[in-house]
Amino acid sequence: MRELIAVLVLGCLGAGFLVPGVSGQEAVPAGKVRVVTRDLEPFSFVKEGRRVGYAAELWDQLARETGLEYEVSVVGTAQEIIDALKEKRADVGVGALSVTAQREGVIDFSQPFYKSGLQVLVAGGGGSFADNVLPMLMNLFNLELIGMFLLLLGTMVLISYLVWLYEHKVNEDQWPADKRKGLWESFWWTVSTLLVGGADNKGPVGVGGRIVAIVWMLLSIVLVSLLTASFTTTLTINTLKGDINGPDDLPGRKVSTVKGSTAEAWLNAKGAKVVAETTAVEAIAALRKGDAQAVVFDAPVLQYEAAKSGDEKLQMVGSLFEEQNYAFALQQDSELLERLNQGLLTLTERGVGTELKKKYFGE
Repeated sequence: MRELIAVLVLGCLGAGFLVPGVSGQEAVPAGKVRVVTRDLEPFSFVKEGRRVGYAAELWDQLARETGLEYEVSVVGTAQEIIDALKEKRADVGVGALSVTAQREGVIDFSQPFYKSGLQVLVAGGGGSFADNVLPMLMNLFNLELIGMFLLLLGTMVLISYLVWLYEHKVNEDQWPADKRKGLWESFWWTVSTLLVGGADNKGPVGVGGRIVAIVWMLLSIVLVSLLTASFTTTLTINTLKGDINGPDDLPGRKVSTVKGSTAEAWLNAKGAKVVAETTAVEAIAALRKGDAQAVVFDAPVLQYEAAKSGDEKLQMVGSLFEEQNYAFALQQDSELLERLNQGLLTLTERGVGTELKKKYFGE
């Protein structure tokens, strides 16, 4: 009898190791997986009554690959997705969710499925006369050009004085001995020589004056070249891109972004005047209305929305910064993590991500 009881007990214990959740095998959540997302084109949005987008469609294929049924709820911001997972009101977060150390401290992430980063969007180029020509003229008044003009003016005054100093003694008809009148005539000759190479019926005749004249003619070639180069650089760069050309120009500026995003945290840390909006579309609208001087947000979203708007004045400036990865978010220590990672690897090997990039980004 004792042997029979022992066999029965061992049999029950052995069977216990096969029960899901008790063994070392992965447990499957009961019922449907609760997915939380937000509307953010082109990663997750509703079109013709269905939820589509790069992340939404990748998740749908991943769920079918791993045999998961799911139901979707929609929130307004990325932070609300994080909060829902942290408070265990959802199982998976789907969308353009950046993997950060701060978020990793309260939730888990799957393997990354998209590499991204922040970029700056400005409103420049195109538009009316007032939108382009007036800013162009304003951009001419910068320290570099002002410095060049002052250098040129100072050199011209010095040359004019030297020519008058030598010439009024030997050529008083053209360079009067009266200092005021003589300097004015000398300055006229200096300007004419700079612009057209000389003045009609007027020129130094003394040795000292001609030496100064030769020096001025050679020097004027160099000064005109430097001035022309400064004008060209200023008109090309400042007119086309304005005074915001990348992230280094943002501190102290009014910059719109999406509330609760990593871009908002970055802008606050850099000292920008943040205009927080609910969506990327609203952030771009703030730029177009003049309520902000630039937009900072995830590069693929800005590129997609700018192209979709058809506004030729919207330009991406600078390169990617604060590079980041997008991934699916899960609860801390989620039992789904390994299962989803294996499924993502399978989909990657099939080229699913590449197909979705071509569909939504033309890559």
